[in-house]
Amino acid sequence: MRKYIILSSLLSVAFFAKADEQKQVKPADVDSPFGICAHLSHREYPEAEVSMKIMNEAGIGFVRTGFPWSRIESKRGVFDYTRWDNLMKYAEENGITISANFPSGVPKYARPFPHHADEMAEALEKFASRYKGKIKYWEMVNEPNHLSFWGGLKPNAKEYAELLKKIYPAIKRGDPNTTAVFGGIAGVALPYIEDVFKAGAANCFDVMNIHPYDWRAIPEEKLIDKINNIRKLMKKYGVGDKEIWFSEIGHTSSFINPCTPKYYARALEMLGVDLAETTVYFLGDEKYGAYVNAFKGAVYQAFPTAKKIKRIDYDSFKNLKPSTHRVLYIGGFEGIPHFAKVEIVRYVREGGIVVSDNGVPFYFLLNLDENGKPVRKAVGVKALRPFRIAINTFNDKGMEFIKPKLSQKRGYQNTIAKLFSGEGFEDINPNGYFNGRVYLNDSLLKPEDKFIPFLWADFGEKKLPVGAIYKYGGDMKGAFIAMFTSGGVVFSEKLQAQMLPREYILSRSMRIQKIFKYCFRSSEIDFTRESHFGIVRKNLEKKPAYYSYKTLTSMLGKSIPTYKREGHIHIATWKKSDGTPVCAVWKSMYKEKVKLEYKGEVKDAKTFLGENAKYSANDGILSFVARAGITYFVGIDDVKLVK
Repeated sequence: MRKYIILSSLLSVAFFAKADEQKQVKPADVDSPFGICAHLSHREYPEAEVSMKIMNEAGIGFVRTGFPWSRIESKRGVFDYTRWDNLMKYAEENGITISANFPSGVPKYARPFPHHADEMAEALEKFASRYKGKIKYWEMVNEPNHLSFWGGLKPNAKEYAELLKKIYPAIKRGDPNTTAVFGGIAGVALPYIEDVFKAGAANCFDVMNIHPYDWRAIPEEKLIDKINNIRKLMKKYGVGDKEIWFSEIGHTSSFINPCTPKYYARALEMLGVDLAETTVYFLGDEKYGAYVNAFKGAVYQAFPTAKKIKRIDYDSFKNLKPSTHRVLYIGGFEGIPHFAKVEIVRYVREGGIVVSDNGVPFYFLLNLDENGKPVRKAVGVKALRPFRIAINTFNDKGMEFIKPKLSQKRGYQNTIAKLFSGEGFEDINPNGYFNGRVYLNDSLLKPEDKFIPFLWADFGEKKLPVGAIYKYGGDMKGAFIAMFTSGGVVFSEKLQAQMLPREYILSRSMRIQKIFKYCFRSSEIDFTRESHFGIVRKNLEKKPAYYSYKTLTSMLGKSIPTYKREGHIHIATWKKSDGTPVCAVWKSMYKEKVKLEYKGEVKDAKTFLGENAKYSANDGILSFVARAGITYFVGIDDVKLVK
């Protein structure tokens, strides 16, 4: 894991003390669409003042943070507002508006809070009244449909509806002019939201609010459909005119489990492959939405010592020869066209080595619909039979013993608590997160094949392999290195920065009023997803995503862009407040030389990080390389792709 330079606290204090002398109050811009989530009222409170200054520098107008009921009222009837009074002061000084998420920590007398609606309503009325005119937005519970945030109870839409009926009017009694925001729904759980509406709470909020995370595909594939679907549902229940917010969205920049590259290197060594002398090929095909190196795999982190790493698309499989392409990484992308799977089977039969992790490969059959959009059809685990691979899941008959033995810190993770390395891999410490959903076995292997487990899950009396080499014999000369159990979401810092403005521009083109990136500061507790969502590091050092956000706010402002897609080229256009046209262009994932016909004059061109972009412009034709990161062109409009 990357080593970070920790800032000297004394230097920080001296620097920001000097900055305080020059600080001027800047009025908050309540029309700003740019938000950020931060734990300012909790673990990040000591650096809250500095953090808000850094947010302000990036053009961020809103911060969403928890309103910790239990900290304010640690004993019933005894209130301490010191921390929140300070936060309001810092926000005002930096022109930032706070959106408060409630309850964010519940006093003992009101637990579980879904069963204490009266107490919660009483508290909210009091808090809204005290901060009348200052806290303009109250979010009513974070992710009420998520097991981790519903007071230790199983989420229940009818219970949430009854809670809204109590706390919504209480907020309005405290401050009639404040805005009550629907609890940010994990995902876009339409059935849950509809059940809340059916239970009579469709008018118990001012702003609809969802958390449309997607770590498996580019945002252009699904985000617009998600927005259309929630609007359709709201219209059905007569609340289609209400604003929609995303109080959480974004990507992490987490790392691969540190033990995984070691297992792969050792496994390949056992198969006679020296990574230092080997080019590793990986699947990447925009036509089918297969981005193995981006969302469901981490080829550069998985093979750090490889001689080279190169991408290969599905149409190139017919030329895939083990003599020249010894190792193929297919990551955890679970869909594949039938013709490509046939070629991979042929490749392994001829001596190729396939490496797969983070999902069950070939589980879905991929085809293109009449519009060229990838569609998936489940075929299940039988798709693994040509590779003589058999698996069990924790839902299979006879596997009931697994679930009670999995760590449940966050119920959806089902983390394997005990792991150990197999024979020949004993020096590798399997420390860290692996979920416990998929296990390997050798029941389909032939006598001439070998099954070499390298990572085991320890359930006491029973031990199950979760990582293994399938070394074939007889009619197959190759091997399959399998670890279908997920080691967590893996994203590079660059990819995190590339996706951020794309999500915002798409959302604003669909008139989403406010978008809050999750989150401001990474905790860096470990290598996993939750530790690296921040746009700054733990020591407040700015990550690429920070500069990407800053560039976006300066380019987009409050404008509503117009978005269009031509194949895998994406174009958004808008006008700044002074009338200056701006055009943003990007590619789904892999770079491509493009030409654009345009009107106007290119006054400036920036990359998604705010750096000067390379291009040429002659006779109304703009030539440049489109990439996954946006290129902004200032001064041009009426843009058309030259085919």
